[in-house]
Amino acid sequence: MNKHFFELVRELAINEFKLKYKNSALGYVWSLVKPLALFLVLYLVFSVFLRIAGGMEYYQFYLLLGIIIWIFFADTTMICMHSIVAKGHLIKKVKIPKIAIILSASCVTFITFIIDLAVFFILGLIFHLPFQINLIYLPLYILELYLLALGIAFILSTAYVWFRDLDHIWQIILQIGFYITPIIYPMSVLPAKYHFYVLINPLAQIMQSMRSSAIQSDIVQAPMIWLNLLIVLWIFTIGILIFNKKSKYFAEYI
Repeated sequence: MNKHFFELVRELAINEFKLKYKNSALGYVWSLVKPLALFLVLYLVFSVFLRIAGGMEYYQFYLLLGIIIWIFFADTTMICMHSIVAKGHLIKKVKIPKIAIILSASCVTFITFIIDLAVFFILGLIFHLPFQINLIYLPLYILELYLLALGIAFILSTAYVWFRDLDHIWQIILQIGFYITPIIYPMSVLPAKYHFYVLINPLAQIMQSMRSSAIQSDIVQAPMIWLNLLIVLWIFTIGILIFNKKSKYFAEYI
């Protein structure tokens, strides 16, 4: 990777960002409305009406951070999955590193994610959320989240070239994943014997780690953090290996 490669990624990302908000009166505001609208609905249903929070302090921030993380993961994997096929005309005409297409698409969702996080912390300051010293670890968890989403995106974007039904399958998986990942409910409401099975999901572990670094929430065990990091690195490595091996055939099948 050289200077020209990063310039290509930057130009593709800028183009993606412009296309995303083209002819939109509110532009980026819509990306902010999405997590906030979902947050308001879920907070009313599960905290006010069903009281699933169980009296958890700062539950509203626990829920909002979980939603922001989930939307980034879901959007990154979905958008990147389609990106190779969507850029098929470019791949057939110009010889470019295919990985640049995935990286540029993920950069757009990552920028949105960082802005959403900034809004989260601004709200935290306004409502006097007592941020923890563990906040210094947050950048590491963000990097881990990005590598996980990117690793899965490499696998999905490769498979989607040959198997277009993957779009519907992945949407179903995301719908199921939303409820088996501790986004809405705190881990404390689950029996302790089930915690391992929930946290073996790498996204769930990252979500809990980010929450523990930003707010007072469930305690995260160090062994699980290290195990999760190994799982994420394994997924990322497998994803990029599969992508690099199959990318030379993309132009033939798009």
